[in-house]
Amino acid sequence: MSDIAENIVFKKDSGEELDINQKYVGLKTRQNGIMTVNFRCPEEEMNNVKSFFEGFRASEPIKFDIGETGNIECYFKGVSPLLEKNDGVGPHYFFLSVTLQELKEYEEEPQTGGCCF
Repeated sequence: MSDIAENIVFKKDSGEELDINQKYVGLKTRQNGIMTVNFRCPEEEMNNVKSFFEGFRASEPIKFDIGETGNIECYFKGVSPLLEKNDGVGPHYFFLSVTLQELKEYEEEPQTGGCCF
């Protein structure tokens, strides 16, 4: 049995949270800390996802925790249009993609020049 919980929790600074089962979420990482979070879920779950991400502003902070392993801090970058899918094989589902940029800790450059007291 795994010690990692089944859900991913997205958190706004306001305290609002979106708690969703990992089976509905795909995560792709790209260069420069850019991440694409893909949600593929039934309408009821998608309504919660859409409601949570509506109104986010570019560069607004957001955290997410995969299976209670610790918060990953990011900035919101954007959201795709909502797509309705029916591949003819499985049940009807909805698809939404959210782009985030991971917050990176950079070492500060030493200060040179100037006068200090």
